[in-house]
Amino acid sequence: MTTRGKSYGLAALSAAAVVLSATAAQAATLSSTIRTTLRKPVTIIWQRDLDFGRIIATAAAGTVTIDPDTNSRATSGGTVAAGGSPQTARFRVAASPGTLVLITRNALPVLTRSGGGATMPVTLLTMNGAVNPVTTPSTGSFDFDIGGDLSVAANQADGVYSGTFQINANYQ
Repeated sequence: MTTRGKSYGLAALSAAAVVLSATAAQAATLSSTIRTTLRKPVTIIWQRDLDFGRIIATAAAGTVTIDPDTNSRATSGGTVAAGGSPQTARFRVAASPGTLVLITRNALPVLTRSGGGATMPVTLLTMNGAVNPVTTPSTGSFDFDIGGDLSVAANQADGVYSGTFQINANYQ
């Protein structure tokens, strides 16, 4: 019986060894790399205002256009250019070099006559260049101009008109 008892004991030890080695064989260790890219915040800085200059309204409606690529003014319909300092609006964007920045705007503005009583809508705002989003150059900043179309009613009331518009710059 002694031999038989040893045989059961050895079998139990062998089974325990198989279970322990199976558990050890199933364990694994992995590692993973952690990464992130840190970008500086996008900032936008006003450089100058959009100015349609001085215009004369006649008995016919018309449009005044400031071209964002050439910074020039054109009139059509019943509007006549009358001097002033027409120019595009200009903004500077600073962002991490080599990243895409999307330029957008909020609602089109309506200019209101100082003292009230009349308005003129801006019917179009356009950005210079054909590329949007813009890839930030190695300098980390770029300028862009905004031009647009101003709708002048027939016999528009004379006076000083002003309004505002919002421009947004966001990482793409």
